[in-house]
Amino acid sequence: MTESATVPAPTGFHIMMPPGWVRYLVDEEGKRALITQTSARMRELSRPDLDAQARTLVEAQWRRLVQTGVTAIYLPTSSDEVLPPASIAVRQHVAKPGVDFDGSVRATAGAAVEAFDTRVGRILRWRSEAQGAGDLSSIRTRQVGYAFAMPGHARRGLVFVAAIPFPDGADPAMIEAMTEMCDTIMETFRWR
Repeated sequence: MTESATVPAPTGFHIMMPPGWVRYLVDEEGKRALITQTSARMRELSRPDLDAQARTLVEAQWRRLVQTGVTAIYLPTSSDEVLPPASIAVRQHVAKPGVDFDGSVRATAGAAVEAFDTRVGRILRWRSEAQGAGDLSSIRTRQVGYAFAMPGHARRGLVFVAAIPFPDGADPAMIEAMTEMCDTIMETFRWR
């Protein structure tokens, strides 16, 4: 009997995002949509000087997303309200043969992993921070990872990583509030 024979494979997942957040698939169409949205935002701000810079940053970030296997990214895009500078990326994770999903995630997380058993299954969570380099040396980024094993599949699941950039000296309460917001978003995750 195969590992997927006992439980039907989910056909996808559902997650609730705050108003103003948009999902971009990490493909050429998604990249074009994000560049269009970013360029429109620069025009709204009367900053055409930053448009080329923003396009370059999106192109570089997109290459990194593709290289790391990210399939979609969620970003706040509304210009009507003040939204946090955060993003949430998702990718599929498949453990090597002989290693289960939990063990594989723990080995690749790069930080201590907590496990929470919930009514929708086990959730793995970890957190790390890193200082930026070069032009971004005054920016720190908190990353919070979340992993969900696919029901009925010992080696497969999804990994979400929330990135919360903030300047040195930022109010710690704001960073914690943003971390809580990401936790709240991820609590809405459900397999379909």
